[in-house]
Amino acid sequence: MRSLALILLYSFVFLMFSSCSSQKLTQQQKFEAYSEALMATKGRAVSDFQSQPEKLSAVISRLKKYYDTITIDSVRTMTKDVYAENAYLCDTLHIAKGADEIEAYFVKTAERVNSMRVKILDYTASGPEVYARWTMSISSDELADGKPVTTYGMSHFRVDTEGKVI
Repeated sequence: MRSLALILLYSFVFLMFSSCSSQKLTQQQKFEAYSEALMATKGRAVSDFQSQPEKLSAVISRLKKYYDTITIDSVRTMTKDVYAENAYLCDTLHIAKGADEIEAYFVKTAERVNSMRVKILDYTASGPEVYARWTMSISSDELADGKPVTTYGMSHFRVDTEGKVI
């Protein structure tokens, strides 16, 4: 029964936040967009963080600050410090291309929630690929009677030579 309740809860979260998006993409379209983004960023990504761990640490610090508490003001202030002008973001609910679209997406999200925090638990890098494991706590009047809901997730990203997520 608990599994069913979790499935229903996650389905509701998915529907609630996917309604923020004007895009209605199929899984195949998301897969293709992700593949295209990997090809497009391949030559622009830092090739290896093994010899420059301080660069990776600085990127993670900016990400932690950005996602610690997501508000309209924080998104407007920090997005372009974290994401490159031609960055790509797919969070399974929405695809955004470019820092302006990413900012607009997170502003819409911040408008719909009472609070949203993402805590990066740990991260690792392999060549140009960076992986971060995190928890997200979100509170919205439209979800769980306004009580915070916490989920686990993992993100894959690449970083350009300026230290911004691409």
